[in-house]
Amino acid sequence: MDFRCLGACRVVCKLLTVKLINNIVIDFLWSGRLKILLVVIFLLVGCASLHTGKSSPPPLVHSGPEVQIEDVDVLAISPDMEKFLNRYVLPYKNSQTRLELLTAAVTRSGVLGFRYDESRTLTAIEAFEQRTGNCIGFANMLVALARRAGLNAHYQEVFRRPEWSNHEDDTVILVKHINVIIETHRDTWVVDVSAIKIHPTARRRIIEDSYAKALHLNNIAVESLLENDLPTAYAYMHSAIKADYRATDPWVNMGVIYGRNGQLDDAVFAFNNALQVDSNEYSALSNLYEVYVEQGDLASAAALEPRVERYRRNNPYYLLKLSDEALEMDQYEESLSLLQRAIKKKDDDHTLHFALAKTQYLSGELVEAQSSLVRAKELAPEDMMAYYDRPLGELVNDQ
Repeated sequence: MDFRCLGACRVVCKLLTVKLINNIVIDFLWSGRLKILLVVIFLLVGCASLHTGKSSPPPLVHSGPEVQIEDVDVLAISPDMEKFLNRYVLPYKNSQTRLELLTAAVTRSGVLGFRYDESRTLTAIEAFEQRTGNCIGFANMLVALARRAGLNAHYQEVFRRPEWSNHEDDTVILVKHINVIIETHRDTWVVDVSAIKIHPTARRRIIEDSYAKALHLNNIAVESLLENDLPTAYAYMHSAIKADYRATDPWVNMGVIYGRNGQLDDAVFAFNNALQVDSNEYSALSNLYEVYVEQGDLASAAALEPRVERYRRNNPYYLLKLSDEALEMDQYEESLSLLQRAIKKKDDDHTLHFALAKTQYLSGELVEAQSSLVRAKELAPEDMMAYYDRPLGELVNDQ
């Protein structure tokens, strides 16, 4: 993910290497078609407001009891956090000194030693106690500590080129990013815990606390959604929307929940709400297109198709899907071309390299196929190593 400094007014930006959470967009196969379902964690939408006929999402239709969740203050400070500040930061009065000491104490291994874990969406207190979290957890913790130290700290969304990762059950996750901006009388620091590269000209914007809370709840909802626990996912996503209606990600992901629950009209409502906030929310457009197709509303789908197709062509897993379809029709050259484009967009996924190895094998490019298989094994998780040790022909026949 990208890290960016504010470009105006000679702002001094300093980068700390810690890791931040990623946003998520979900794609899955629906009736044989690739469905792009957005599960986004933090996304700033400016000052747009909703103008819909409904003030809140429709209820989820299910047979079980309604899931109740407690409201949480993601920026609350614990006594241990107070002690931390009193020891390392607050004895010094100068704001610049406090900023430097705080960021050093948070990231230094001998002090707090925060460690990045993309799976942990935590409150400020939880992130501090566990010394870990994703970028939202880190941002919650740092914003809370910085403000308690009298510093001007805000959440900042970083706009970057979409990046997808694959998930089981034909789910594709779109990754996004957030970090923290802290200002003193002298400097402006952007504090980031991600190793992701961020282009210096990448666009960014400060988001309000309510917006960040919506993204926090959205992340937790996504975790339940990935486990197909729709009632819990719905409860957290509803709370996310309630926290800030301007956040498009919870609206899109609520549409995903409705779609998986068979409530297609409600999915259309949710996706359209996201588009009322941001007409260029392409995950909402893509999902809405698929719902229209599912409903048989081909005229509405056709109106969206050109924009949706342009967006999907940037998704490596959509290209993988097209490659599989070409391979089924023995269109090896087209399949290889699509896979090469997919790998160019995401070179670190073993599944893409294995798909390339399979296609090369079937097209008679045996040397190239073996090379691609070696690359797939290099990138594969440990529990996949034995699988890739098998002969390529045997692996292809298993598909």
